[in-house]
Amino acid sequence: MALIGRYHKMAQHRLLQLSNTTPTRITPNGTHGGMDLTLQNVNDSGYIYIGGDDTLSSTNYGFRIMPNHSISFELPGTDAMYAIASASNMNLAVIETGLESQD
Repeated sequence: MALIGRYHKMAQHRLLQLSNTTPTRITPNGTHGGMDLTLQNVNDSGYIYIGGDDTLSSTNYGFRIMPNHSISFELPGTDAMYAIASASNMNLAVIETGLESQD
């Protein structure tokens, strides 16, 4: 996508169905342009676990999102983010926006 104003890309949203055994990578593979990432546990019960690598589990995580709650992160271009659920087939809503250009 082309630069729009001072942003690298327009906001994108998606709904991810998560496993409770295998972490799902939320961020693009490799180096990306940096992003603001907002994650919402859209389920009425169960937890979504968030972490920075693929060893993420329900007992080894960075943050736990309660049902119907959200969290936001600002990630540099070299960082990755993963998610796993407390039960199979739970959904995670993701909104991703590009960071402001610093030039």
